[in-house]
Amino acid sequence: MNRPENIRRGSSGIYLTAIYLAAMVLLYFGERLVLESNTVRAILAAISLGGIFYAMASRLGRGRSLGKDSAGAKAEGLLFRCYAFGLLALLLYAAQSDVAMELLQSVFGRAESAERYQTVLAVLWPIVWLCSTLPLLFIEISYGPMDIEHTVDLARIGRSMRSGLSVAMTLCLVFTINYILSEFDKKIDLSYFKTTHPSESSKKMVGNLSEKMKAVLFFPEANDVREQVANYFDELAASSKNFVVEKADHAMSPEKAKEYKVSGNGMVALVKGKKSEKITLNVKLDRAKTKLKKLDAEFQSAFMKLADKRKTAYFTVGHEEFGRAARQGARGSSLRDLRGVLKKLNYSIKDLGLTQGLASKVPDDAGVVIIAGPQKPFLPEEIRTLQTYLGTGGRLMLFANPEADLDFSALLEPYGLKMTNEILGNDKHNYPVSRTPADRHILTVNRFSSHPAVSTLSRNSSKLATILLGAGHISRAGKKGAKGPAKVQFIVHGMSFTYNDTNRNFKIDPPKESRKTYELAAALTMPAKTDGSNKAGKETRLIVVADADCITDKVFRNAGNAYLFIDSLKWLVGEEKYIGATSSEEDVRIRHTRKEDLLWFYLSIFAMPALILGAGLVYVRRRRKKS
Repeated sequence: MNRPENIRRGSSGIYLTAIYLAAMVLLYFGERLVLESNTVRAILAAISLGGIFYAMASRLGRGRSLGKDSAGAKAEGLLFRCYAFGLLALLLYAAQSDVAMELLQSVFGRAESAERYQTVLAVLWPIVWLCSTLPLLFIEISYGPMDIEHTVDLARIGRSMRSGLSVAMTLCLVFTINYILSEFDKKIDLSYFKTTHPSESSKKMVGNLSEKMKAVLFFPEANDVREQVANYFDELAASSKNFVVEKADHAMSPEKAKEYKVSGNGMVALVKGKKSEKITLNVKLDRAKTKLKKLDAEFQSAFMKLADKRKTAYFTVGHEEFGRAARQGARGSSLRDLRGVLKKLNYSIKDLGLTQGLASKVPDDAGVVIIAGPQKPFLPEEIRTLQTYLGTGGRLMLFANPEADLDFSALLEPYGLKMTNEILGNDKHNYPVSRTPADRHILTVNRFSSHPAVSTLSRNSSKLATILLGAGHISRAGKKGAKGPAKVQFIVHGMSFTYNDTNRNFKIDPPKESRKTYELAAALTMPAKTDGSNKAGKETRLIVVADADCITDKVFRNAGNAYLFIDSLKWLVGEEKYIGATSSEEDVRIRHTRKEDLLWFYLSIFAMPALILGAGLVYVRRRRKKS
């Protein structure tokens, strides 16, 4: 059979749609971009309307040339109606224009009625235009390849038109919801980048202010970063009348910038009395994103420096402690991250060894004494000094190193505690590093008590876990001893399937090794003595953790490890009101266990392709049955 050479296809009329859309663009250009000359606007509007009427008339002529009842004529009629609805949208636009509103001014009795009329039409005309243009484009796509005289598939064209209309109405719904939310000053942030919101702990910190504090935001007007920062601090200001937010431009307020020592825009000055602390951001959003994601932590660091006097944290030295040994090149682990956190919490850091008085007296300015993983034993004189310090209301943190096998009974047993240097293992709850049996000594723990020192971890136990690398365990010593009625509470509990790996072969060997609940950390309090030795009247507080590696740089960036140290420290020094998690929008690295990795591998390689293939077979079979 010979095929005709000259087939009239639907695409032969595509130039009319091109003229129609070009006329719409030209009209938009005249109305939105040419504002100074009314003559030019009128000329562009006349040309645009001429193009629209030409396209409509040509479509009507094409339909009549194909015959009144032909499928091609009906397809051309659908395109003509899309053009007509686009023209209706223009009429609605004209009806709410400033020129029309001046002519109709006498019709409306009140200005509110005129404004309501204009608002309704301003919302309606883009909806009508979009619901005519997208179906028009979808129809052209399906109509283009068809022989308009013989093989026009109206059902296919109808489906295309409805698809275009569905997309248009969906977009209109999104725009309408956005408009309504903007009118009520509501925002729903679905973006990948988000600025952190004030955490509950930050709000409590501001709520407990007894003196005035203000935040001065130095940003230029109409700045994206300023808007993000202002939302954060305005939310904080709602927590207390003593917290005030001010906005300033460095160029417009040079005296204020000089007073707070602000060198330029893109900075926030926290001011309390004559003291001030600065939070450095940036005026460009892409450069400020990193700081904005952790703005809550930056605020808390600056707040602590203003709200409280600077405290001193003493680290014991002379026993190859962690951090100190690393600096000297000996065996040990770095505490750089931990020291950075202490500085943000307004602590100065000092060493405490024999030359600093560890064998005679702990300095009077000690806010807390930290023993971080010693590998050599303390001298008896040093133990007596620490006991005296605790007896006078001292605050001590002990992070033991079980691998060093040191005996802390002289320091702990008088308070009813016993440290056992057996390495714990767990063949189920562990952190995969080498994916060998050695990982069983790297414990992951999310069982915490209700004690304030672990309150953040306890509230977020489903999301946070503490990592312990070669931990020992703690138990009660059986008697309180001579130091008085100490109150002991275990705050971190071992997970199920934990066992004491006495021979350190990474497997359980009964009966010497057994599975049970092992205690990993303890908090101790003892009331102040009444014999006059404790002049400050402070109660003794002590934190003991059966693993020193948990505060080293290897794992301290894990939130569960950081909160164990930070909240324990705040409880030790009596800052329970500041305990709580900070907000952060930083990306969290996702890690899977070996079994989870295998599961994802098999799902991606076999399960998903099989699912897609099965769905395709079902769809093809249904189509064949329907045919």
